[in-house]
Amino acid sequence: MLELESVSVDYGAVKAVQSVSLRVEEGEVVALLGPNGAGKTSLISAVMGIVPVSSGTIRFAGQDVTFASPEDKVRKGIGISPEGRRVFSNLTVAENLQLGASAQPDKAVRAEQLAKYLEMFPILKQRYRQKAGTLSGGEQQQLAISRCLMSRPRIVMLDEPSLGLAPVIVEKIFDLIAELKASGLTILLVEQNANEALSIADRAYLLHSGRLRFEGAAQDLFNSDDLMTHYMGVGGAQ
Repeated sequence: MLELESVSVDYGAVKAVQSVSLRVEEGEVVALLGPNGAGKTSLISAVMGIVPVSSGTIRFAGQDVTFASPEDKVRKGIGISPEGRRVFSNLTVAENLQLGASAQPDKAVRAEQLAKYLEMFPILKQRYRQKAGTLSGGEQQQLAISRCLMSRPRIVMLDEPSLGLAPVIVEKIFDLIAELKASGLTILLVEQNANEALSIADRAYLLHSGRLRFEGAAQDLFNSDDLMTHYMGVGGAQ
């Protein structure tokens, strides 16, 4: 569904991403791991069209979308839940969700999506008329994910969904991601929380200093103490 071929991202003289190739098949959960500053957010920002690609090719469903606008990519079926949640604090939960569905012209489909995700994220139903800025971190993360899903994406890129959350909330967020996986949604999961991400992913890529250091089955990376310790600072399988 998503294929990156030798993609590089530069910020002036800084090479944030260097010739990275990866793929995400339909129905997969693929983990993109790496420490802070590895280039993960730069890479998916390039996929989304938020930052320009310096070189390389991005294909979605077989179509070259390297230089398509973010709005066009949303219409084609690419969604992103950004790092740091970035909900519209002064708007209500309802208004945030409505903005997420703005690319969907069919009112009936929007209503169906809203009902679906309010059922999946019941706390948002309880907070429906509440300003997003008054929600807890975990509640805001659920809002950010559901806002992304309102556009009916074919693939969702989740950027650091566990960042800054308490362990008990992290567990809940990953339970929700598992539920999305079970529904058949294709997910590119960007995380520093390697153990949680690898427990749910089918395959994994490890990015460090803008370069890929590993590509393969998620379990193989989890079992590699050398890779996990050297690049992530954590042990794999115990």
